[in-house]
Amino acid sequence: MQLTVIDSASKNEKVRVSDSLFAHSTSELLLAQAIRVYLSNLRQGTAHTKTRSEINRTKKKWYKQKGTGNARHGARTPSLFVGGGVAFGPRGIENWTKTLTSKSKLLALRVALDAQKKNLFLSKNLTSLTGKTKEATTLLAGLGEAQGKVLVVLTKNNDSALRSLRNLENVLVMTADRLNALHVSMADQIVIEFTALKVLEDRLTKIKKTTLKK
Repeated sequence: MQLTVIDSASKNEKVRVSDSLFAHSTSELLLAQAIRVYLSNLRQGTAHTKTRSEINRTKKKWYKQKGTGNARHGARTPSLFVGGGVAFGPRGIENWTKTLTSKSKLLALRVALDAQKKNLFLSKNLTSLTGKTKEATTLLAGLGEAQGKVLVVLTKNNDSALRSLRNLENVLVMTADRLNALHVSMADQIVIEFTALKVLEDRLTKIKKTTLKK
């Protein structure tokens, strides 16, 4: 597989990368499962609604029991009324944590990278960014006008590169050792630092050759 280099000094240059970065066959079910796990684990589970017993409203009988033609009501705290309690709402005790095996996570990452083959680019100049946003804008201009969401994959945290990229809208910076299938799937275009390829290859070659069901 060959990837395009977007550096200004490397026009039309393409570099061959290891096939270990990509899945040999696609598994949409595995990718969907991984994305569901990652999104679920992002939920805080802190939403909390009040029941009718927790609402601070008067408990005085609304109107007399008989003779009005209306249904019999005591307080204004039931969920039937505006401002009343919530029936069966979240209580802040929900646990949204889900798990996925380490092998499945890496396989899902390979599937996601395989699905994004056409949107992968390489760059040698990410480490040379000095912290100016203009430098990052010039570098990412090589992706074209319709960039969308851009994922930048670094070898390790680089303060200068982060300062250059963090003010750009729709740009997410991630290190190669923390990259997962959700990051890859959400991006429209992905720029990978040259040295980050080695980190990704080392992570993904740990997986024994496994045939994924289509």
